Amino acid sequence: MISILLAACKGNSPKSVFDFPANGKPIYALKSTKTYLPELLSPYKIEIKQPFLIIFEDGSIPFEKPPMHLVDLNTLAYRVPKGVNGYGPNEITNAQLFDTGFSDSTFWVNSSMSKRMSEFSLYDSSLLSINEYRQPEDMYTAYQMLMITDSTFMCLTTTDNYKLVEYGANGKRITGYGKWEPIPNRPELTNFMLTSINGGWFKKDSWNNLFVKAMAYRDRIEIFDYNSKQFITVDGPRLDIPPFQIGGSGAGAIAAYSREVKFGHRDIAFGKQFIYDLYGGFSETEYRQTSRLAETIYILTKKGELVAKLDLDRSLRSIAVDESLGKIYGITTDEDPGIAVFDIPKELLNKN
Repeated sequence: MISILLAACKGNSPKSVFDFPANGKPIYALKSTKTYLPELLSPYKIEIKQPFLIIFEDGSIPFEKPPMHLVDLNTLAYRVPKGVNGYGPNEITNAQLFDTGFSDSTFWVNSSMSKRMSEFSLYDSSLLSINEYRQPEDMYTAYQMLMITDSTFMCLTTTDNYKLVEYGANGKRITGYGKWEPIPNRPELTNFMLTSINGGWFKKDSWNNLFVKAMAYRDRIEIFDYNSKQFITVDGPRLDIPPFQIGGSGAGAIAAYSREVKFGHRDIAFGKQFIYDLYGGFSETEYRQTSRLAETIYILTKKGELVAKLDLDRSLRSIAVDESLGKIYGITTDEDPGIAVFDIPKELLNKN
């Protein structure tokens, strides 16, 4: 009898914090409205800097077209384009990472191809940036960077022994945070390969000075609290690393996932209260065939504790959140992509 009871309890225990309904957390089905804006040619990322949504285009748009757009947060009316493609002064080659910066009237963009951070005004009509920071030679291996202060940066690098590396504005390395953990039975994997295996979305939560990595294939979220210098790791729903292949040889060898492997986390967004995790569950092959990419959002506390699951009525590729308005905004993956808007369940925001 005791063995039977123990087996039953074990069967009902959550396999991970994402194990619904065993974890007892609520699940909500959300309905959305969609706004189509003809100015958005191939949108792939959405961010918020009050009072605007900032929409980023992917690399498939014509070179002469602006890579970013400002949209009114409340009305979803189109405002102005931003950005000029190029390597010249105050131009950008790509808009990879968004940073709110430290001014109410501007935002920053990290252009990884041209190794620069560019500051744009929210309120002028100029396409060009108003300020830029070009990475010094000592920061050459940093390929993604966000601002810690107005004179220090948190970076992902290609070869460092640490997951996150802090640099000063002079380009000098200050320190690293979080050693790469080896993968069992794979001693040949280099730090560069581990960077690929654990690749994903790198974002900053300006509310709490958190730097978060949500991995695109491996089901892991890493939350780094810069104030305490501590990592919080959230694993799941899948607990195993998906199969990957090693390509190339020597120092240039990389690890990669096939198109048949299902995506894990597809984007991450922050409110003052919660972290919002857009989760995939579809492979690249499935996405190309069906346009379905991510239809689930997990809500977590800033300590990585699961709060709720949101089932969406349409597929998204990127999300942004404004808890003061109680809204989630997303870029849709359908034939005519636009901006979907969901209401956050009121009981979640009223919890505290």
